[in-house]
Amino acid sequence: MKNWEQAKQKYIEDHLSKTLAQTKRRLDALKAIELLIETTRPELLKDENLFENMDKPSFLIMYETIKNSALSSAEKSVINGLYKFSN
Repeated sequence: MKNWEQAKQKYIEDHLSKTLAQTKRRLDALKAIELLIETTRPELLKDENLFENMDKPSFLIMYETIKNSALSSAEKSVINGLYKFSN
């Protein structure tokens, strides 16, 4: 499995290779997700086995909790993509 940085890079590469209506919105969501995690749970971004240690539902709940509000569709899409490209 890939770590955060590797999954993020694969997600960005895939995302930019497609013709999507709201490319910037998802890339902005990715930046926001990373910034919030970096400031509240930086150990997660350093965890070489993040995607093995925390399944997607747990990650979604954790992120929603630290964000203290419901996730946007762009955030959900980004997290789904990160898990997709973590393999």
